[in-house]
Amino acid sequence: MNIAIFIARRLGLGAGPSFSKTIMRIAILAIALSVTVMILATAIVRGFKTSISEKVFGFWGHIHITTSSSPSSYAFEAQPMNKDQIYYPDLGQRGPIYYIEQASNWRGEIQEEERQTQGGLRHIQAFAQKEGIIKTEQQIEGIILRGVGEDYDWSFLKNYLLEGELLDPKSEGNANHILISEVTARRLSLKVGDDFRIYFVQNGSSQARKYKIKGIFKTGLEEYDRRFALVDLRQIQKLNNWRPYRNYGPDLELHEENLYLKGVTNASFAESRTAIQNYLKAGQIPDFSDSSSQLVIVSSVLAGARGWSLGDTIGLKYLDFGEQKYVYRFIIGAIYQAPANLRWEKTIFVPWQALQGPNYLLSEQVSGFEVFVENIDDLDAFGEYINYNTLMGKDQFANTIKEVEPNIFDWLNLTDMNERIIILLMILVSIINMTTSLMILILERTNMIGLLKAMGASNWSIRQLFLYKAGQIIIYGLFWGNLLGIGLCYLQQSFGLIRLPEDLYYVSVAPVQLEFWPIFLLNLGTLLLTLLVLIIPSWLVATIAPLKAIRFK
Repeated sequence: MNIAIFIARRLGLGAGPSFSKTIMRIAILAIALSVTVMILATAIVRGFKTSISEKVFGFWGHIHITTSSSPSSYAFEAQPMNKDQIYYPDLGQRGPIYYIEQASNWRGEIQEEERQTQGGLRHIQAFAQKEGIIKTEQQIEGIILRGVGEDYDWSFLKNYLLEGELLDPKSEGNANHILISEVTARRLSLKVGDDFRIYFVQNGSSQARKYKIKGIFKTGLEEYDRRFALVDLRQIQKLNNWRPYRNYGPDLELHEENLYLKGVTNASFAESRTAIQNYLKAGQIPDFSDSSSQLVIVSSVLAGARGWSLGDTIGLKYLDFGEQKYVYRFIIGAIYQAPANLRWEKTIFVPWQALQGPNYLLSEQVSGFEVFVENIDDLDAFGEYINYNTLMGKDQFANTIKEVEPNIFDWLNLTDMNERIIILLMILVSIINMTTSLMILILERTNMIGLLKAMGASNWSIRQLFLYKAGQIIIYGLFWGNLLGIGLCYLQQSFGLIRLPEDLYYVSVAPVQLEFWPIFLLNLGTLLLTLLVLIIPSWLVATIAPLKAIRFK
């Protein structure tokens, strides 16, 4: 057996008074408390980051695809984009990808390394937004309606539903249902089943829509809960006058063709019918009550300029929102002599229903898409991948939630700094206590050191003896510290003893997240770093002369 280890074991906390025994107990207690604080700090910081991140990601998704290059969660009136995209919905099943990561080596040189993401993409969903004002008999409250469709992932929000039920976008009868937050319900004195009106501004005029509260949720994200409510995606499309519910009105200008389409019915065309009848040059005035009819009336000037004749089928190009081409196809049913007016000469009378054609053939429109990643560590890699691969050549942009909500993630990053400072201070406390304990132990065992030297023991073997004893003290401290720290974490997880103001911290109970490797590294780092620093005070052994040490009292 190693003589240093044998003697170190004999220097235990045995019977008899000894100042060093008290100091060693204090050292064990100090290390135990330090380890407890480090475990709690690590578990709480990780719990905070995980809980708050999951709430933000669950509400917003990980990556936003919109027509705006400026990342903002409040870009309410974003330009519409087609839901029919080449990447939708297949992007939601994209597997792991390879990407290039840049890092600097020990010489400060930038090196590129190819890596693979830890996971892929798990889901993609469309959304739309519209801001409005809730007005009740007592209160007025601003609100942002967030439209969700059949592809919406309810797995997050169902955990925070307090009352009522979730929306069912598939049901036509639930089109006017709405989910509001507990904050909004409390401020406006509303409950599940209540009806209220939301007022919107569209094209300079206000309009009101009546909604019925289907459910009330509370995520704890005060800013989101106060501002947002969820409705059927179709409601937002109607409010924004987007396809497939866009109203093209009775007059539509076709810039590509340099002419106008005037949608009419038999009733609206009654006055003009008589005038045009007297100036007919060919054909008969169509029956505009027939929604399936393709017969139209054109002026003789337009027919002559385009080379059209009675009975011809014509195709007229129209760019809806200036982005997607639609071709109106009509049959010339009548030609008349229009008044000497440029507008009349370029106007074609068509069935009113025909103007709504783009709603049925072109893609429906949304504000954008939300993409979810499987592993949060892959967020930046997939953000760049979608921008520079999926969206290349498109007037669309992908922004990660860290870019959309930088304030929240800057705050979370500050918690990492707090965690490092706490760990550093606790390790420093352990080192100071162990250094003091080791020096007291050496001084109290001066006679033993002199005797061992007189018997031929080397300075290093004696130093090992005290380092072994210090390691034993540290291990005792680590044991009790882990027992106390992990035990407190389990108590917090089970009973939620520490409660927090949710409006300030986004959670009502301090979250803890225990992970094996962080705790293992904390223990290993504390043991090794403390022992490494203790090598310095152990040099005190070399300064002790054997003869003086034996006589020392």
